[in-house]
Amino acid sequence: MNEHVPNHINSDLPSGEFVFEDNKTMLFIVVVAIVFAICAELLFDTIWKGRPALLHMEVPSWVKYTSVLLAIVMHELIHGLFFALHAENGFKAVSFGFSRTMFSPYCHCKDPVRVKHYRRAGIAPTLILGIIPLAFALITGVNWIKTLGILLTIGGLGDVLVWLKMFRFNNNLMVRDHPEKMGFIIDK
Repeated sequence: MNEHVPNHINSDLPSGEFVFEDNKTMLFIVVVAIVFAICAELLFDTIWKGRPALLHMEVPSWVKYTSVLLAIVMHELIHGLFFALHAENGFKAVSFGFSRTMFSPYCHCKDPVRVKHYRRAGIAPTLILGIIPLAFALITGVNWIKTLGILLTIGGLGDVLVWLKMFRFNNNLMVRDHPEKMGFIIDK
């Protein structure tokens, strides 16, 4: 992670650009993704190996694959919805695209929002589409939902990095989405 702001700035009133370097970030995300997937699989197996699932869901493969593709789109739409709720210009401030450098879709908010709202917009898709389905699968024993939850949690790891980084800032500071990189800009 590369911060373009000196570390000695007071964390209550910092300003500047906070971005994550693409190669270092991708390597970190890959390592965390592998560890997370292994741990989630082991936990599921520990709970459900040799036991029947509480909920039986026979779902065709095409539905599973379509669910993953739709969830990727939904991930960005959830970001956009949460940004629009707090952006001065609502949905007019929100745009969507695809990053070739990170090889992923993205949602961008042009308007500044408060740190607390930015954090919510950043973490919401990972919670709604990743963590909650994974918890549901751990409780019910539905294997394909476990896989969906793992994949969509891994898909939100970049958002988790940004969300964690933002805890050092006051909730009421204004923050802007970085227009070109994974990161944000804190306004004074």
